[in-house]
Amino acid sequence: NAKVQVLNGKFAGREVELNKALTTLGSPGVQVIAVTKRSEGYFIVLVENKKSDNPPKINGEPLGSQARQLHDNDVIELIGIKMGFFAR
Repeated sequence: NAKVQVLNGKFAGREVELNKALTTLGSPGVQVIAVTKRSEGYFIVLVENKKSDNPPKINGEPLGSQARQLHDNDVIELIGIKMGFFAR
C-alpha cells in the first residue's frame, strides 16, 4: 500500500496509509480531496474547494476537476499543508 506523509506544520511526520479504495483528506467545508486506489494506480480528485484563490496543488500545479494519477514522491498541497505521496 501507498501512504501520504505530512511534510510541514504541526502534524509533520504523520502518515496516512492508503489501504482503502477511497481516502479523503482535508477540511470539510474548506478543501477536500480524495485519493482512490485503482488497478492502474492511485489517483487524486478534487471533492470540495471553497478557497478558489488557493486551490489544492500537485507538485505546484493547481488540481483541476479531472482526476490525476499520483506518482512516487509527488507533493500534494492542501490548505497550506504539504504532503508527500509515497508508493511502496
